[in-house]
Amino acid sequence: MIALISLLIVILFSIIVIRIGSVALEMTGLSREAAAFQAQSAFSGTGFTTSESEYVVSHPVRRKIIRLLIFIGNAGVVSAIATLVLTFIGQSKEEATLRLFWLFIGLLALYLFARSKLVDRG
Repeated sequence: MIALISLLIVILFSIIVIRIGSVALEMTGLSREAAAFQAQSAFSGTGFTTSESEYVVSHPVRRKIIRLLIFIGNAGVVSAIATLVLTFIGQSKEEATLRLFWLFIGLLALYLFARSKLVDRG
């Protein structure tokens, strides 16, 4: 169960880092939507090939923010995969099913948290 909690913490940390990156990009003059997309793209390492990305990396401060998001994102993905594997290794079918249920509940709670207006205002 510790691995499951660790996985949820890694995901929560990822949400927070992406949000911080998004706000940092907004502070450099990007729109909220563009900043959120570029932060998510950089953190996940995918989808960062739009013409808008050329505009983002042409600014030295934005380039530093994007570089940091890419670096932290790679560590986050590795951590998430490792803790996901540890969550289910060596478990009976019943234990694995219960952990899958709690994983679903935890992910749903994190999703609702990330989409809440309270967090968006923060």
